[in-house]
Amino acid sequence: MNELKVCTRCGEEKDASKDFYFCSGQRRSECKKCTIKRNVGYQKKAQTWKYRCVEGDDRRPYMREYYSKNKEKFTEYRSKFREKNPEYYREYYRNKKDKDGT
Repeated sequence: MNELKVCTRCGEEKDASKDFYFCSGQRRSECKKCTIKRNVGYQKKAQTWKYRCVEGDDRRPYMREYYSKNKEKFTEYRSKFREKNPEYYREYYRNKKDKDGT
């Protein structure tokens, strides 16, 4: 027999195994339809789709300009990262060398 669960958003009783997402070892409190509605609403309000990286994207010129205005900030960040993670760059260049075959 299928276990039924009540959605906290729409209040409808639905099949727990088919209509609810499984998260952190348990079923979520809202059904899949309500979760999708909420996520779509957030995406539209926050307009996060505008900032996804896509080739030929309008965001690229903005990032180039931002980088050119804030070079010192990026340089400082990279130097701090390099101090904290010296093995990262060693591994990165080792892998790059292996891929290039040189």
